[in-house]
Amino acid sequence: MHWLLRYTTAPDYLARRAAFRDAHLRLAWASVETGALLLGGAVGDPPESALLLFASEAAARAFAASDPYVANGLVTHWEVLPWNTVVGDQAANPVRPAA
Repeated sequence: MHWLLRYTTAPDYLARRAAFRDAHLRLAWASVETGALLLGGAVGDPPESALLLFASEAAARAFAASDPYVANGLVTHWEVLPWNTVVGDQAANPVRPAA
């Protein structure tokens, strides 16, 4: 099982992001180095949300609890969702078609 951390960003997210971006990215890359965070990034152009893919629910929740974007109101809502990945080299539960 993989876990998605889904962020809803504040309307002024882009205007305020610069002040917290380096700290957010340091946290994200540190999470990558431990293997907890697999992928992450903003959704939309301009961004209206963000998705981060984690290896565990606990890691996703810990990330949100420590994220300066959350602490400083750039993220107005977050949730952690289970994602049963079934296709791809890194799928948690690969399912192949019948022969």
